[in-house]
Amino acid sequence: MAAPSHALAAFRHRDYRWLWCGTFFSTAAQWIQQATLGWVVYELTESPALLGAVLGVRAIPMLLLAPVSGLVADRFDRRRALALSQIAPAGVSIILAALLARNAVEIWHLFAFSLIGSSGTVFERTLRNTLVFDVVPRAEAANAVALNTIAFSVTRTLGPAVAGILIATVGPAWNFAIQGATYAGVAASAMMVRVAPRRAARHGASAWRSMFVGLRFAATHPVVRVIVIVGLVPPLLLIPSFSALMPVFAADVFRTGPEGLGLLLSAVGAGGIVGGGIAAALSRHDRVGSMQSVSLLAFAACLIGFALSPSMAVALVFLVGAGVFEMVLASSTHTSLQMSAPEAMRGQVTSLLPMFPAFISVGSFAAGVGAQLVGPSALVIGFAVLATLVIGLAWSQSKAFRDLRMSKLVAGG
Repeated sequence: MAAPSHALAAFRHRDYRWLWCGTFFSTAAQWIQQATLGWVVYELTESPALLGAVLGVRAIPMLLLAPVSGLVADRFDRRRALALSQIAPAGVSIILAALLARNAVEIWHLFAFSLIGSSGTVFERTLRNTLVFDVVPRAEAANAVALNTIAFSVTRTLGPAVAGILIATVGPAWNFAIQGATYAGVAASAMMVRVAPRRAARHGASAWRSMFVGLRFAATHPVVRVIVIVGLVPPLLLIPSFSALMPVFAADVFRTGPEGLGLLLSAVGAGGIVGGGIAAALSRHDRVGSMQSVSLLAFAACLIGFALSPSMAVALVFLVGAGVFEMVLASSTHTSLQMSAPEAMRGQVTSLLPMFPAFISVGSFAAGVGAQLVGPSALVIGFAVLATLVIGLAWSQSKAFRDLRMSKLVAGG
């Protein structure tokens, strides 16, 4: 049997294949859930403010529980903890399905669903990310992370469409029931992963103090500090351009309807799939700091091109490019952040990753206010220029970031 190509190297490992399947179905369920929950909230309340609030409260567990998830990843059996993390989203999905079937849903149910489901997701993401290093050799970790981004991008592209089909054919109640079953399947796939027992680490500090060791490490480590800053630029300044403002561009700039909005969002997702493949192929590229800097600059440039596009056809091309560089950057920052952490605190450092999406809410709020004041195109350009200034400052001020090499990360340096 021929050896797999380098871009698919991590798939050689049986346990990574199980982990990747769980990643695919978990993210699919999350994207389907987001679209369906938005539909149910708006159908029940007809309030855009409540729609934003129900979806926005998911950021609370991402920020508050991320340190706890890191502690769990470092002190307990990651495989069993990953399976257990699916109980909350599976349970609340089934409960909400039953309430919808009985026409008994109230708005507080939807807030509770959003909070509890997101709590499980925080633990799932941290545990899944740390398990990657338990099932593949360190030299192939970057490739494994890149392949995970492909699963994320595919489900981001197809998930909302699948949600729409399910809502139209079987209704929201059965939709949430299917999601609950999917989460149960993800838990089963986690138990199929076989990992060698980890040597129990001695924990001199209390659990409370240990929860924040990742934050202290990120604040003091010269490389990790810059990686975190670079990783926060997209959710704060770039991703809100298409996560929050795309309906404005569709309606007011390109004068199109829901079909056009779907095309604009799908273009980003399609670019993300391509970007995941490119990231997998470049997983052994040595100059990590350079790759992250170029990817962020190209991401920002694509959004400037999108904002200045004279037609929707041109805009779609730039959005595909934005999706490509978003995934290349995300894969590289996620990999280098985890590989820079000592094994004893990998969970705590990895727990910073679920915090990143929470900042999309902050960026989206600023983008909405700014677009109201100066217009969507000017806002997107301004945010993109600010992003380029941040990466330029990081590059010029941090020699450790400029010298960041994959070979050193693989060697444990």
